[in-house]
This record gives sequence, C-alpha cells and structure tokens, in this order.
Amino acid sequence: MRALVIGYGSIGRRHAESLRDCDGVSELVCVRSSGKSDALNGARVVSSVAEGIAGKPDLAVIANASAAHAETLVTLLSAGVPCYAEKPAVTKEKDALRIETLLAQHADVATLSGCNLRFLPSLRRMHDAIRSGAVGKPVRASLQAGQWLPDWRPGRDYRETYSAHAAQGGGVIFDLIHELDAARWFFGEFDEVRALSGKLSRLEIDAEDTACILLGRRGGPIVSVSLDYVSRRRVRRYEVVGEEGTLTWDLGAMELTLATPSGVEILDRDPASFDVGATYLAAMREFVGAVRAGRRASPDLADGLATVRLALRAKS
Repeated sequence: MRALVIGYGSIGRRHAESLRDCDGVSELVCVRSSGKSDALNGARVVSSVAEGIAGKPDLAVIANASAAHAETLVTLLSAGVPCYAEKPAVTKEKDALRIETLLAQHADVATLSGCNLRFLPSLRRMHDAIRSGAVGKPVRASLQAGQWLPDWRPGRDYRETYSAHAAQGGGVIFDLIHELDAARWFFGEFDEVRALSGKLSRLEIDAEDTACILLGRRGGPIVSVSLDYVSRRRVRRYEVVGEEGTLTWDLGAMELTLATPSGVEILDRDPASFDVGATYLAAMREFVGAVRAGRRASPDLADGLATVRLALRAKS
C-alpha cells in the first residue's frame, strides 16, 4: 500500500515512522511545501496534496497545522482516500459540518481520529472499569493535563509552533483535546458545557494557556476538565468518583488504582501500560488494518468530530 503523509513536523515524522512499522505499507510519500527531502529515509517528497493524490495513495495521514486540516480533509475525502486525521480534526463548526457531509457521502471510506490516548492500555483498563461498574454510579470526575509549553518540543522555539497561535488551532482547549475526548469515551455525551479560559501566564502566545471546563447532564456525572500550558512539572491525572469507589489514573506516577471501603487496589502499574509513545504505532496499525480489511476504524472521524464540537462549545 502507498501511504501519503501531509505535514512533516514532529508529529508527521512520528506517523511516518509508525507507517514504516505497519505490515502492508510498501511506499511512503510525504507532502512538504518546502519540497526538501532531508531526513526522510527514502520517502518520496511532493510539494502539494494534489500532487500526492495524483500518485493514487491507498491511505493518508493528516499531520499539518490544525487550522489546515479541514481543507486537506475535504480534498482527500472527496477523492475517496482513507484518512487518519491528527487531533483536533477541525477547529471550526462550519468545517465540522462540511466533513460530516463528506463522511455521509463516502461511508465506505475508513477514517481514524487521532486521539491516540484511547490506545493506552492503562487508560483502556480505566474505561473498562468505569463501564463495568467498578465504581458504581459515577457522580463526578476530574481530568487534568498540563505542561510548560516551552518544554513540549525540545529544540524548537515554542513561539513559532502552532500551539502558540489561535489562528493555527493552538490553545489548550484544542491542543489538549484528549481530556475532552476521554470524558466522552468514559461517560458518553453531555448536555451542558461551562468554561473559563484565558492567556494568564507570561508565555508569549496569542492563544489561551489555561482553561477550566465543566461538563454535565441530567443524572450526572459532573466532569471538570482542567488544562494548561503552564505546569512546570508535567501532569496528566484522571479521577472518577462513584457510589462504590474511586478510580485514579496518574500518567506521571504510572499507576491506576481503585479505592473502595475495603481498601486500595492497584489495577495497573506496568510501565508498558503507560507508554504513550507506543500508542502512535497501535493507532496506526488500527488504521492500516481497517483500510486493508475494508472495515471501519475506531475511533473514527465522526467520533473525533463529536469531541471537536465539545471543544467548540467550551471555547464559545
């Protein structure tokens, strides 16, 4: 199979490496506006998406700036090319509507939403524990994520990355959309969204660096999502409180626990279960496998758009 990768920044390079480790991918083509072929390890380079489509790719991975995803998706889906879209899939409501229309017209085309944390074994175990009733009825949850933005991409000036610019899809609500996706994955859809956000630190960016989002629906749970670009010590921690117990997942501590009246049980402490890097390959294998088998991938792009809509409601 011939794979097309649009965008060759840090995430594009990671996806290209994953594609090379997937069975059935025999050719890799990268779209780079500069046309440079340095460090591509034999991949063919083209300068536009149109040129890439002309080569009849079997699948495409969209890893350019978030604000450019929509037009890229429209072009690829219109040509019937299966798409793996990095998160967030789009950043505007009108673009979500356009993509949904195309997905309906091309229902047999495999797509994958780039929320790779769904492939993290420890988080999957937390999801399954919630759904199996390990904590009883969930009444509230807290999902936190934060990291000092200048530390995200070593060797790059954070002010020059898309994260720093709202017009490019930056800001914590879109950039850390994994937490909103996890809220939907764990609990389903929400009726109410309230949020406060802003640029509160000394970071030299024009997007929000801090957000606190409250999600709710009749009967619960109430879910708080706290996001920032400011935490000097990286944090990603989820807690779910239910009538029968409390689940706590801590990526930094590499631990998933269940606290009940009987005590605290360690459900997972295997470092491999907390290896975020491995999720990129797992997600890519899911996508490539779906394309080869002619089946739907999960989470598909429609699922990703539902998370985008939640983020848009928080931003508004």
